[in-house]
Amino acid sequence: MKFIVYNKVGKITRAGHCQPSVFNKQAGPEEFVIEGQANDVRQKIIDGKIVNKTPVEIQLDNPKSPKVPHERKRANITNKQLNNIMDRLKRLEDKDG
Repeated sequence: MKFIVYNKVGKITRAGHCQPSVFNKQAGPEEFVIEGQANDVRQKIIDGKIVNKTPVEIQLDNPKSPKVPHERKRANITNKQLNNIMDRLKRLEDKDG
């Protein structure tokens, strides 16, 4: 059986499948469980019923990640590439020195 666990403000904390014999054991302290399937990003539980969140609620619950400028993004390079860069720097330093 499908279940939804939510807190006192209606936020869906988790969902899944379980045997009917353990359905009531899915909720922990300060949590409630109902049968069903929901989208925790777009929905919440009010008075034991699944309802859609407003666009404002969705945005507040799921803020966008800050935009990182290209020059500040992480670069993944191999050890070989790193060694080549270090060798080139050493040659430049030796040339200037």
